[in-house]
Amino acid sequence: MLDHSALYVCSVVSFSIGLIGCQSTSVAKAQLTAAIINTTPIQNNSKITDETTVKKSQVMQWSAHYDWQLTQVINQNGDTINIADFVPITLQVEPSSISLYQSCDQYRMDFHSMSAPPYPYYSHLGKVPTTCNDDNNPNNNTAIKDVNNIQTLIAKNIPIRLNFELLPILKTMPIDTQSAPKRLALNIEDGNRLIFTGLAKSLSAPTGLAITNELLEQYDWQLVSAVNNYRDDKGQLIRKPLGNFYHPDHPISASFESWPDSHYASFSSGCNGSRAPYFLLSDNSFKVGIIVSTVMGCGETGNRIETALFKLMQDSSSNLTLNLQAKKLESKKLESKNQTEFPRYNLLQTMESGETLIWQNEEKPQR
Repeated sequence: MLDHSALYVCSVVSFSIGLIGCQSTSVAKAQLTAAIINTTPIQNNSKITDETTVKKSQVMQWSAHYDWQLTQVINQNGDTINIADFVPITLQVEPSSISLYQSCDQYRMDFHSMSAPPYPYYSHLGKVPTTCNDDNNPNNNTAIKDVNNIQTLIAKNIPIRLNFELLPILKTMPIDTQSAPKRLALNIEDGNRLIFTGLAKSLSAPTGLAITNELLEQYDWQLVSAVNNYRDDKGQLIRKPLGNFYHPDHPISASFESWPDSHYASFSSGCNGSRAPYFLLSDNSFKVGIIVSTVMGCGETGNRIETALFKLMQDSSSNLTLNLQAKKLESKKLESKNQTEFPRYNLLQTMESGETLIWQNEEKPQR
């Protein structure tokens, strides 16, 4: 297993975006603290309810459960910027990026590396090509006026540092705290403070056993099956094994851990260590961000398998289903009083791209 306390991350394994930065994770981990987000609310005539507290490592994952819309902007001097004439701006949060939408315009910030607090996220705002059409505009004119677009609030194409801050709930009517709109601030170093209001996404109830970050972190996970699912010309479902993932000399495994800033997944085929932030949502949606890895050569076969693994997992969306393995009768001769007993699980991962993988849990080695 990868020892993150000694790993210096100097390479980004990315198939769509390049390396931005390199950092010592041992230094970054020491600098971050497991503090609880507990902030001073912005002055407002509305009554403040009890403050919502979320662990720092949970803020990004928590925020992914909500649809966010920009409702207030405050500049460096504490003055409110008028955004009444702006076309609404919405925010979506992913494990390694955020996306901002304004009509048909989309901007994205990718977080390849972390810098020191209090502004640990480091990136630049880039515009994403889109073929969107605004059907509500009778003139089919989707251009946003220069004075009223996102770029007037966040500088484009220059590096900026920022952080996320969970704000106390504002209560303007007698509603339950749990159902009240949530608030999230995007604070830009030497820049604006963007405040978003969020409503919970409509997520379906998960199937199978309950899955938590803590359960995933409790075990190591070994891949035992990987197939691609597609339909032929006659509409018949075809299941084809992913050949790269069955090599006896390159068994594929996954492990999970919590750091003060986020939750991380590691994927390995027996050569390089890796790490990527991940989200586990309440409907068991599993989202993986940018994979960062060591850069040892693994040989022709090892490189091919590792490339296929990282390509499948990076920036991916899937759904997890957990079930108990069928019980097997074991010879009493193999039983040992010193053997640790734990539930044996099958973890089914259904990829948005069509593949299905089955992982089985194993006891983590003692350290």
